[in-house]
Order: sequence, then structure tokens, then C-alpha cells
Amino acid sequence: MRGPLSIARVSPRGEVGLVGGAAALVIFVTVVLSGCATITAVDLNNGSDAGSDHQIVLMFKADRSSVAPVRGVIGIRIPETWEVKAVTFTGRVSGAATRSTVMEGVYASEWESAVGPGYNGHKAGYEWWVGYGPAETWVIGDEVEVTCLVDTHGRGGTYLLDFVGGIADQGPELSDIEDEANDHALWYIGSAGPEPTAVLLDEKITLYSFTDVRPDTAYYEAIQGMASLGLVQGYPTGSGRSEFRPANSVYRAQYAKMIDGALGLLPDEDMVPPVVFTDLGADDPASLYPHEYVWMAYSHGIVKGYPNGTFKPYTPIVRGHVVTMTVRALQALHAGVLEDPPLDYQQGWGRDLLPEHRANAAIAEYNGLLDGLSLPTAAAGGDVSMLRGEVAQVLWNTMALVGR
Repeated sequence: MRGPLSIARVSPRGEVGLVGGAAALVIFVTVVLSGCATITAVDLNNGSDAGSDHQIVLMFKADRSSVAPVRGVIGIRIPETWEVKAVTFTGRVSGAATRSTVMEGVYASEWESAVGPGYNGHKAGYEWWVGYGPAETWVIGDEVEVTCLVDTHGRGGTYLLDFVGGIADQGPELSDIEDEANDHALWYIGSAGPEPTAVLLDEKITLYSFTDVRPDTAYYEAIQGMASLGLVQGYPTGSGRSEFRPANSVYRAQYAKMIDGALGLLPDEDMVPPVVFTDLGADDPASLYPHEYVWMAYSHGIVKGYPNGTFKPYTPIVRGHVVTMTVRALQALHAGVLEDPPLDYQQGWGRDLLPEHRANAAIAEYNGLLDGLSLPTAAAGGDVSMLRGEVAQVLWNTMALVGR
């Protein structure tokens, strides 16, 4: 059954929507050896659109018989932030697929350097998972379903996935199956030829990070963008799903963590505490939150404590403090990026704040840090708790200002 694999698309191509979490991306692919194959359906776990645990399901169908056992090879190129948890085969053969770092190396080098209609080169931020199934003989019409369990770690975003088919020897030795010198071309043979069809490239898939944040949600772009970069997390709700809860307040410790991430400040467990806050409690050596995040922000002059030696880590942070801390962070870490408003600048928000916070609100407003916020235009709201969605928007604007 050695010969070119092929996949011919018959279903329309379009954007697939998922909400990052325990949803399942189900792609049914009929793969025929030395013949043709079609994508007969695209399904998203029967309409479920949440979670970080996804599955990619491919259906293979042989169009010729084999006189000796062979192994099916599947190459999947996914974002580096994702993790393949397991790949299993059911149908004509059953059992777990075997991952091959040798085959992955060939895909990352030779396959990516090849030119032709079955190749699309290197893609920054993506990696290959390549494996092979159990050895078996095949009869025309035999089918096998390959199920790939993938953990996206809640990262939302729009991705372009790649799928490539191939075959490998039965073995019996690993050196036979992964014979790079002689057999590597067979591992992605579906890409070969002037009209390769056993290759599915740049399949556009959009994942949403949280079950309660959709494109029509306020501050969607900021929340989705920061989550895609791993800078904000949600509240677990079970089955790999989580909510962002954009209308919740933000604790002072949470803000320290969020602005550290937005500005690329990376704390570690070995850092020496620059200050002792009496209400942070014992430092958990298995977690950076809240101690190391607070200490990192404090070390850069972003946050301060209270005269009585406390930090009040679990007190909701108010809008005026968020604005001042963000301006303070930019002035300390990105000198010159903020412009002072002209003397005749008419400040729209924050005129009710204390002088320091009022001046910082004017700087933030003038430099676009408050763009997109649904804040009152009158002199009100500075001492109100800032919501998670609002904080995400301020920090997203901050990242745009410094080119992150």
C-alpha cells in the first residue's frame, strides 16, 4: 500500500470558531492511498465552544490493499503554546500512536524547506507533532480514525493548522520505522507531486479564551489578546473551561501580576524580597503569586505599600490607582514614550481625583491609555473599583504604546 496519499477538499473552507477550553475540534478526513480522499465534514464537538481541551479527529480510508503490514504516519503542525496529550487509532487498527522526534525533525527541516503546492514553509510560533500508528495490512475501503487530544492551555487566537499524511514500514525495529536515510520521504509522501492532496495546509481556526468573552463582549480584543499571550487567566469552571468575568473587580495583587506580564517583567522564586509586606502571608515556593509579582512591580516603582507596612493584596484596586500605576510604570521603564499634555489640554476624565492621580489621568488620556474604555466623561468615577475588562483594556493600550 505504499504510494501517494491524497486528500481532496469538497467542503467549503471558512473560519472555524471555538472558545478556548474543553471543546472539540473534529475534522473528518478520508485519506486514500494511491487514490483520492475528501474532507466530508467539519464539526466542533456538536456545537460546544468552550474549554482548553480539544480533539482533532481524522478519518482515514484505504483505496488499495497491502500485501504486508504498514503504518500510517500523521504530521500535525500546531502552535507552540499547545500540547498534544495523546493520539489514538481506532477502526481497522487500534491503539496509541507513537510519537517520533526523528520524524518531527525531518518535518521541521526537510519538509519546511521543500517548495511546491504541497508545502508552505516555516511558520514561526508553530511546531510539529508527528507519529505513526500500529502496523496492519489493509483492504480497499478499510478505515481508521485518528483522535488527537490537544490542550491549548486556554490560549485564544486565530491559528493556521497543517495536516500531512504519510506511511512507514512495519518495523519490527525502531530503526526500521524511523529510517531517516531511506524512508523519510514516505513519512510525508502526501505532499509530493504536482497536485498533492494528502496535505491540508493553513486551516484557519479561531479559539476564544473564555466561555464568557465573545467578539461582542466589551473589551474583547484586549482580553482575547492578553489571554492569547498567556498574560491573563480565568476562573476555572470545570472540564477545562474557564470564565474571565470581565465585570469583576481586580485585586491589587492581581493588577501587579497583570502589569508585570504586560511589560515583560519576569519574576522568579529566587528573587530577593525588596520589601516585607505584613499581609502577604507565607510565600508559596510553588507559586509566584502573589509575592514575586508584587515584589517585581514594587522593585520597578510601579506599586507601593501603605504606611502601616501592608500591601492590601486582596483589596479591589480603583481606577485612579490603576491609571497612576500604569503611568508610573511607563515613565520608569519606557522613558520618553509618554508625552505631556499641552497646557490647554481639556481633560475629560479624572478631574475629581487627588492632584497626583488627576495629573496622571490627563497623561494617560492624552497618550491613548484610556482609549476604548466606557468611562464617564464628567469628573466622576476615579475612586470606583476598576473592573477586569477595564484593566485589560488599559494594559492592552499600554502594550500597543510600547510595541509589545
